[in-house]
Amino acid sequence: MMTISTFDELTLEYNTGIIPPPFCHKYKIIITKSNQDKLQVDLTLEYFDRDELTEDEIFDEGFSMEDDFEWKGNLPKVWGEEITKRLNATNWKKKGNRGKDGSFFKVKLQNGGTTELLYPDISKNWEILAQEIIQAVFELGKKEAPLQIKFHALDKGSQLQNIELTFYFANQKIELKPDKSIQKSIDWAEGQKLLKYIFNFDYFPENALDNLPKEAGNYISPGDGFWYELAPLANTGKDTKERLQKLVDTLKGLC
Repeated sequence: MMTISTFDELTLEYNTGIIPPPFCHKYKIIITKSNQDKLQVDLTLEYFDRDELTEDEIFDEGFSMEDDFEWKGNLPKVWGEEITKRLNATNWKKKGNRGKDGSFFKVKLQNGGTTELLYPDISKNWEILAQEIIQAVFELGKKEAPLQIKFHALDKGSQLQNIELTFYFANQKIELKPDKSIQKSIDWAEGQKLLKYIFNFDYFPENALDNLPKEAGNYISPGDGFWYELAPLANTGKDTKERLQKLVDTLKGLC
């Protein structure tokens, strides 16, 4: 194992492996430090093996015919601090293993004239970081708007609680709009934990609601334009019920 604290150029590569289309994809992110200590980013995102799918089949899975994306530009300074912090917290290996489905995540690091191909000891942490960088690039490249998550709680006594969270990945800021006139704040690290918790649950299309229900309950719109009730199913286990309730309590605490 080895640790690294700085870089001149960092290349992050990921391939989903042999999962079915239209989900299978690969990306390469090249991050370079300029003389002014700015971060230049070059992103290539490509979906593959879609030749035998119709447009309707692709659309039905929530994708489009224009999912491939390329962009070059500068990342805000805050990302240099984020990447350096992640480098310092990672133990690196010189050999990596592909997943059972053929997926892989690898890092090429160039520093002081030396280039090495490395693998993080916990690749999931770097996969999440890469996804956040991609989201930041989508914002900077005007491909997507900032992620907006809404929460709505209505009890049987008609007491209403609402919250709207807007995550700006490009500059790592979170805009919080609760019901009350008192403005609350949430820092990026706290917001990352909340996002991880929110997306730890599956939001199935068959359970999606086009409009916000008027019935009592706890509902979330996780950024896809639909609403989902945060309620356990009949066969939901105790652990999932407890995690679901914790999420509801956390979101209500921000209202």
